[in-house]
Amino acid sequence: MRATKVRGMLIRPTLIVGMLVAVLGLTLLACGQAEASVSEGPPPDAPGRIDAQVGDTVERDGVTITVLQLAAAEELMSTGGSSAYETDQAKKTSGAFKMRDHSITGRAAQDGYFFITLQISVLNTGTTELDQGAEALVLELRDGSRTLGSRRGFTPLLPSGGPAPGTDSETGWRTWEVPNGTRAATLSYRPRPDLEIRYAIFPPAPSASLRPGDLP
Repeated sequence: MRATKVRGMLIRPTLIVGMLVAVLGLTLLACGQAEASVSEGPPPDAPGRIDAQVGDTVERDGVTITVLQLAAAEELMSTGGSSAYETDQAKKTSGAFKMRDHSITGRAAQDGYFFITLQISVLNTGTTELDQGAEALVLELRDGSRTLGSRRGFTPLLPSGGPAPGTDSETGWRTWEVPNGTRAATLSYRPRPDLEIRYAIFPPAPSASLRPGDLP
């Protein structure tokens, strides 16, 4: 009789611990589902003032710019099986744009990052040449950081030098490397010191790898 009582006393704590573990597991599962639903909801607002969104054309003070397409991927590959990549030596040594080769057919973002790439067209209807260098096309993130664009990824690449007065720039691609989880950003285009045009950028979930032919 005494042995039975002792056995019962040992079983009760075990049952209680098991019930607590089950409740904790259900709670964590519910929290995970809630977090997933939040991340899949509408994106937050793009930072700062916004003039346009992807697909829009903005004409202002002798400049006409259109952001034609937006894509996001962990690796960008060109049509011919190799990716274009060009940046200046300062960026290479700064570490701001570290890259690692996934294979000979493309270039992958560093761990914890992905690429946002934009197809851009610029028309110069003014009387001065426009800037299209890295400092002229900057991606602003919601945490206040600013990421310089680089000429890499899909071809043709957007030229660094802007079009001369009365001419079009060759339509091309410009790419930025951003942290995973980035859902909203703002493209700041400053073709001249006295002019800024700002686009809201809402990247889709990044693909593992992407070619121009994969775009709609």
